[in-house]
Amino acid sequence: MNKIMLLSLMLYFFMPDSVRAQGLIKGSINNNVTKEAAYAVSVRIKNGTEGTYSDDRGRFQLKTSKKLPLTLLISSIGYEPKEITVQSFSENLEINLEPASMLGQEVVVSASRTVQKKLASPVTIEQISSKDIVNSPQLNYMDMIQGLKGVDVTVSSIGFTSISTRGFNTSGNTNFTQIVDGMDNQAPGLNFPLGSAISLTQLDVDNIEVLSGASSALYGSRGLNGTMVMTGKNPFKYQGLSVLVTQGVNHLNGKNNGDPVPASPYYDWALRYAKKVNEKFAFKVNMQYTQAKDWVANNMDNKNGPGNALTDPNYDGVNMYGSATNTNINPFLEAALAGNPDLAPLIEPLLAKPNYVARTGYPEYGYLDNKAKLFKANAELRYKFNPKLEGILSGTYGTGNIVYTNDTRYQLKNFKVGQYRAELKSDNWFVRAYTTSENSGNTVIAGPTAQLINEAWKVSYDGAMGGWYPQYTEGLITALAGGASMIDANLAARALADQGRPLQGSARFNHLKDSISGTPISEGGTLFLDRSKLYNAEAQYNFAEEIKFMSVIAGVNWRLYSLNSKNTLFPDKNKPINVKEYSAYVQLAKKVMDDKLSLSTSFRYDKNTLFSDPKITSRASMVYEVAKENFIRFSYQNAYSFPSNIQALQSTLNGMNSYSSGGSALLLNGTYEFDKYPPYTLESVNKYRETGDATVLERFKYNDIKPQSVNAFELGYAALIGKRVIFDVLGYFSTWKNFIGYANVANTPGTDDVNAFKDQSTYSVYNIAFNGGQTVNTYGYAASLSVDLGYNFLTKVNYFSDHLKNKNNSQVNNFNTPSYHVNLEFGNSGFGKKQVWSFNTSLRYKPGYLYVVSGGLAKGTVPSSAVIDAQISYKLIKARSGIRLGATNITNKYYSTGIANPNIGAVYYVTYAYNIF
Repeated sequence: MNKIMLLSLMLYFFMPDSVRAQGLIKGSINNNVTKEAAYAVSVRIKNGTEGTYSDDRGRFQLKTSKKLPLTLLISSIGYEPKEITVQSFSENLEINLEPASMLGQEVVVSASRTVQKKLASPVTIEQISSKDIVNSPQLNYMDMIQGLKGVDVTVSSIGFTSISTRGFNTSGNTNFTQIVDGMDNQAPGLNFPLGSAISLTQLDVDNIEVLSGASSALYGSRGLNGTMVMTGKNPFKYQGLSVLVTQGVNHLNGKNNGDPVPASPYYDWALRYAKKVNEKFAFKVNMQYTQAKDWVANNMDNKNGPGNALTDPNYDGVNMYGSATNTNINPFLEAALAGNPDLAPLIEPLLAKPNYVARTGYPEYGYLDNKAKLFKANAELRYKFNPKLEGILSGTYGTGNIVYTNDTRYQLKNFKVGQYRAELKSDNWFVRAYTTSENSGNTVIAGPTAQLINEAWKVSYDGAMGGWYPQYTEGLITALAGGASMIDANLAARALADQGRPLQGSARFNHLKDSISGTPISEGGTLFLDRSKLYNAEAQYNFAEEIKFMSVIAGVNWRLYSLNSKNTLFPDKNKPINVKEYSAYVQLAKKVMDDKLSLSTSFRYDKNTLFSDPKITSRASMVYEVAKENFIRFSYQNAYSFPSNIQALQSTLNGMNSYSSGGSALLLNGTYEFDKYPPYTLESVNKYRETGDATVLERFKYNDIKPQSVNAFELGYAALIGKRVIFDVLGYFSTWKNFIGYANVANTPGTDDVNAFKDQSTYSVYNIAFNGGQTVNTYGYAASLSVDLGYNFLTKVNYFSDHLKNKNNSQVNNFNTPSYHVNLEFGNSGFGKKQVWSFNTSLRYKPGYLYVVSGGLAKGTVPSSAVIDAQISYKLIKARSGIRLGATNITNKYYSTGIANPNIGAVYYVTYAYNIF
């Protein structure tokens, strides 16, 4: 025993100080005004590497090998920084922090891939922090983004919000990049961001940064219209159990086509738990479930003319499905005349012009299931090998039912998406690998499915003068012979032909819908089977230790798209299609003129295996501090976008603009080669159908699609005035080349029979992406003002305007934005005794504007809207809880963000929050 004790003493005295002298500093940090715990506050040793954060109860513990006395640096945005001298390890420190204005203190990373003050960013960037989310009147952070300067959104449904900047606004924007914890959040097959489907849960958002405009030089292809970078909470920093329960009600006084829609509940439940097990290991788990009766798209405007369902036999409503099937009934009238020449006085006047009639469509309400639900879960493990090296494993899974708008409405039923990451990172470098897999589930494609339902219960024409159209013609002649007016005769004819038509929601209707939507497109149904995957590996190194005279950051990226749709979206009948991308980038930055002028430039090389030529893009910027906290910025960015995988492979669903019973995927370079049978522009086909003059038919000239690019210039000025006011103003101008837009074309698959356009033969409509020949320009300007009014009152206002000129009128270009936006916000983060009360209000105003849906679904004017959201909250400090009462669109005046999308009413809600404030 004595020998063991002696050996222990010898080891103690001869071991390094860093091993034998481990002191423990512990204490708690509170808000000096409210006396509540201050969580996630940084506690670091001055002139040292050791550090930690306060937990959800304000407590902290910090081990150190340094000798006493030592100084702690205490800091957090929203508090005045503080230094504390530690004299004894046995002392339990009680630290009180003074609240401070957050204006001008925000830092961002995404603008230059390095930490910098938001004010000094070289490009326009908007930010949402976790504290902003806590005080927001909106139901979720995706709704909050609508109020940011320069941001446009399209809301397809509860749970599917598409975000863009600089005016290019559409559902599923393939030119906007969404990055979550370093991972591209796009759907592997469709190439557009998945919105909130597998993004961060409400409780796990640390911050969100939105870059306006071109960002390809930093984040690669598809960054033409902006990039959103989302960062989750670090479990070492944000610990404890947090719960958020929101119960609400929507559809108050709601109507659909004049019929009342019953009020229904809104549920949103979120849970987060994080634990720092020790100084090396921490983990977190997140779950969120949202359920509600969705808003229903009910635009009944006639796409075929000025009439309505009662006055126009060829009526095809924007949100009526199945009525895209139409035909000229003149051949049936001629057959009736041949069978009975005595009908000449009735029929011959009708034959003077074409008489197009559409099948009866089904409205969305009662057709698509509007029970929206989203579930997502996330888990993350972090291990610190040493203070500078950390390993991360994470997995995120999302599933649910939501509706998305494109060339028709898509009900995404039981879709599943998973994203999994492994990362190793240090102060100056990281290596990251992740994969994304998707399962499209039992998606219902509204338009084609309804057309096939119509054909299933009664074919349009069976080839022997039987079917819906011959019956319609018979009913029309009978009614006219009885003395009915043309309008009444057409209504009587439709009633006759519709006999036996299954009603929405009936057992027969549901059977037909489920059967058709459950049969793959390749087998004659409308089900697409997207099982695509994305694999990505990347690395970045910051040469700060090796190169002192300037900042140098370099990185590489490898990506593989494994496209697997079983020949329903892509020409992948035999095996998945692999598309690879390779890229490398470097960024150089330097401060000169006593650090007043910051210069930076970056270059990126990208290669996509679907295209022969690589793309090289660049960015250059300068930021000059003309006075303290006053910055002028200028940037030039060259950005590009490879066409999406679907655009590149030119696959599209059969438009079925006749009464075709088809529905297979028609591929430009697949079964029906357009090189052999070039299509005609849909506009000229419609003229031919009206006039019968074949000379008006115009061929569509199609060339292989190429990447598009933009050269963008921006000049801006940002200033912090008296620590109470932030002012930011900017203007930009962009020049686009090989601009990608869409056109609707038509042909008869496998033939060149133009007669099919006007008689009972089948023809198909395609939506083709192509490059416009001329140069397109976009320009705009914006300004924002934030004022700290004192006593925790804060007000914000922003104004922005985006414009497009020199557009190709033959293209649908997805530039859907009003001439200007105005957003206002006013709130107080704490008033009353111990500042337990708070409130926030926001107003978003947009004038009416033209909105065109790609794919030919709809075109029209979105009415002006003024949307007010508001909430008031009360803290239960001892219970570490809070209660919020609020409403979105509090006036309940329904509005829409795009043609063919739903009208959005109010949601009135109450929220209970635990361990969040």
